[in-house]
Amino acid sequence: MKRTLSLLLALVLLLPGCGKKEDETTIQPCEVIVRVMRACTPECEEDDSLFRWYLYEGMRQQGFGEEDEYYSDGEMNSLLSDFYGLENLDWYDAAIVRMEGVRAFELAVLSVPKEEQDTVVKAFQEHLLDRQGAYTGYEPEQAALVENGKVLTCGQEVALLICKNVFEAQSAFERCYGDGIFAQGVPDFLRPEPEKRPDGRYVYTDPGKDDMTLFDNSAILSAWESGDDSALSEGDRQVLEAAKTVLAQCVTSDMSNYDKELALYVWIIQHVEYDKSHYDPQGSPRTSYEPYGPLIDGKGVCLGYASTFQLFMDMTDIECITVTGGAFSSRENHAWNMVRLNGAWYCVDPTWDHDILYDRTGKLRYFNVTSSYMAQTDHQWDYGSVPEATAEDGGKS
Repeated sequence: MKRTLSLLLALVLLLPGCGKKEDETTIQPCEVIVRVMRACTPECEEDDSLFRWYLYEGMRQQGFGEEDEYYSDGEMNSLLSDFYGLENLDWYDAAIVRMEGVRAFELAVLSVPKEEQDTVVKAFQEHLLDRQGAYTGYEPEQAALVENGKVLTCGQEVALLICKNVFEAQSAFERCYGDGIFAQGVPDFLRPEPEKRPDGRYVYTDPGKDDMTLFDNSAILSAWESGDDSALSEGDRQVLEAAKTVLAQCVTSDMSNYDKELALYVWIIQHVEYDKSHYDPQGSPRTSYEPYGPLIDGKGVCLGYASTFQLFMDMTDIECITVTGGAFSSRENHAWNMVRLNGAWYCVDPTWDHDILYDRTGKLRYFNVTSSYMAQTDHQWDYGSVPEATAEDGGKS
């Protein structure tokens, strides 16, 4: 059960030089600590509408938030469970601020009894790993931001810092305790080194975070081949019409299979956005895992990209399979494709090659590459269940 702390709100105490050196805790509520940290980050200069606050209503009288930013005991317990996997936690106060959209920025402070600090520290460390894994390959700048994140403890507070200037945020956190009081930096979470096979590849284990059931496009293909779409559902009919439009734009009869593959691959990475709702607690709708999301909504997750590419290849009679595996040492589910050209297999990953991942030369990074390259770039899969891509000519010959 939480105990309400009798805390005073006095912003002047947040300035350097205030407080006593012998202080072991702070008189500031978690909301004020988070606001002081945020004020010292470069992100603070951005539009306030991009930030979402989650504040404990028990400290409402000492805070500055809007009415809808305060959460009851039960609501805050649910948030702590959804965000950090913290169940049945004994806590006094809590404040969290996050940026909306595909932004990793996050500051959180929980005030808890000493005996609960290890639990919170481990939960925050796991959260850092989960967030880094979620952004790996999709948003490299955000993944790097999370990699530099910190977990700190001071007094009875545990803080999570994911921002552009962690040093300044940490200094601001410490100032809430008075001169001479320094936060204890928690060592980076040391998870066991993933097991490797004799060939140096990581052993694959299904992360089990997403439903990676493959989309069945047989009805759409049958309608495509027969010219009769009367048996299709409305959604499948929309997918077929959208796919036909793309093929008419990108493919001509004189193209080689390689040229067709490249044209359709480029279309996907230029016209489909990654579904940002995948980073939200509720996740993405199922349509984002199927061709409907990329072709109708213009967005999808990795399996949506892969299933759309699979549909295009099937419609152009290019042999193709969809591979479901993992990334970030099998911590995250991932999906990509393999194509067979001139008797040789090649790997493609349109999700990790979407337009923001072009390098400055415009070179594609995951188009018609080898299985070894995929393994070296943080892809894991059931290696014996799919062909091995060994050709290095890119399929042009």
